[in-house]
Amino acid sequence: MTRYLIFIGLLISIVHPAIYCQQPDYIKGKVIDSKTSEPVSFATVRLKNSQVGVISNAEGDFRILNNPGFQTDSLIVSCIGYHRLSVAFSDLKRVGTNNLKLVLNIYSLREVTVTARKRRLSPETIIDRALRNIKKNNPVVPYSYVSYYRDYQKDSTEYLNLNEGIIQTLDNGFAFSSDSNRYRLLDFRKNMDFQRLDMTPYYDLPETDHSDVSFKKIPHAKVGDQYGNEFLILLVHDAIRNFDKRSFSFVETLTKDFITNHSFSTPVGIYDGNTLLYRIGFTSKWRITGDSLRTKGAIFIQPDDYSIHKLEYSASFLDSDKKYREIYNIETEYGHEPAVNSRMCLKYISFSNTFTIPDENDNNFFKVLDIAWGQEGGPYAKWTDMTIIAFFNRKIDPVSGRKIGNYNLTVGKREAKITAIKVEGAKLFITIRDDKFKRTELDSTRLSYEGVKDIDGNFIDRRKEHKFRQFRELFVQEYNKPLEFQNNCFIQYLPLEQNCISITDKSGRFWMNSPLKAIDKQQDSVIVK
Repeated sequence: MTRYLIFIGLLISIVHPAIYCQQPDYIKGKVIDSKTSEPVSFATVRLKNSQVGVISNAEGDFRILNNPGFQTDSLIVSCIGYHRLSVAFSDLKRVGTNNLKLVLNIYSLREVTVTARKRRLSPETIIDRALRNIKKNNPVVPYSYVSYYRDYQKDSTEYLNLNEGIIQTLDNGFAFSSDSNRYRLLDFRKNMDFQRLDMTPYYDLPETDHSDVSFKKIPHAKVGDQYGNEFLILLVHDAIRNFDKRSFSFVETLTKDFITNHSFSTPVGIYDGNTLLYRIGFTSKWRITGDSLRTKGAIFIQPDDYSIHKLEYSASFLDSDKKYREIYNIETEYGHEPAVNSRMCLKYISFSNTFTIPDENDNNFFKVLDIAWGQEGGPYAKWTDMTIIAFFNRKIDPVSGRKIGNYNLTVGKREAKITAIKVEGAKLFITIRDDKFKRTELDSTRLSYEGVKDIDGNFIDRRKEHKFRQFRELFVQEYNKPLEFQNNCFIQYLPLEQNCISITDKSGRFWMNSPLKAIDKQQDSVIVK
């Protein structure tokens, strides 16, 4: 069966033009596995005393502001499944990339017995308790945080169209719906260090102004484009913050649908530093997804307070070669935050999806060149004057070309009844029943078609497509520190570059954790722990 994934959008508010800021110098780093030297994705890198930090990206890379005030501070690096690492900031090399090696917590691979009152708890029970404790574990009063945000595309491994910003979130707390939150843009830039392609920010959405062959399409899924604002698209996919409203397919409303829609595995113990978490894997139920879609993921829950630390979720579709191809992937992590009364607060969210976009330079796609009514007594005299001839730029596949159901012919204001179709090379002859159409009506004839192919199997009106992955990511740097603004403007439903910048004299303590270019990774200095 064929099903579609639906991504639901939220709403926000305001306008103004953008301005751009120069970025200061950084110390570059990379978090790697001490045994395999593979990058450790989304590790928390935080300054111990300053309580400001970053998250490593998918390649393990990060940048720390080279601030003289940090010289007496220490860098604390942590990631679920690893021992924590502490490094003196003054030990970090100023030139090259610092490789910070994390050591696996071996005990994390052992299965744990999940008990309470001497009886074993099912994974469903553990998750149910975690969902019921969301308001207890997360802030219910207003709080704020500042984050590094970025959106970009990838063609294989190359960054494309990298946009970056510093964003302040004013969250009213989990007692209120997330669409009551407000956001300020503190800085924004288009990163010109990476290649830029002319690409629409909008998705193909039927029955909207954004439905056109030139817009982005996601296989087996739809995503609301939030008027081209990639940041607002990202926020929709934080299912933990949106626990009481619909977020994305199959998770739906987290507290109502998550358990019902999935099957869960036995909990496994895994450590985040010294904190024990239960990792519970899951897959969506077949009755929900059908046989053409597959979803899987894991949820990480702390057993002593049932707080949700992490949610991983991905979905795939079955292609024509019977192989599963990823549609989207989401990772969301929360942690106890001292600056917000040790409540669970967002650390990062990463949302990526596959999409295709037509090649606007492909003008040689299979298409109709012209249509005309056949003339009685002419070269096609055996056809009546109620036969229309369609001229294509390539030879037509006889099987799809002869299917009457692939066509719709309207003469004047009436739909014509097609009685016969004949294919001759690159010409198509469509005969309709003569319902006494007036000659003046024949001048307003419209032919629509779907599913017609050329002899090489190319569908009609379908340009070559480029395939990319779209990424949107938010990494929190600081919580609950007040900011004073010279101007006060909030993010609107517009692309970020069209939103205004809120100016504050404290913006220098935040920085853009831009990905490292290949040339930046050639010289490495290693810190071993």
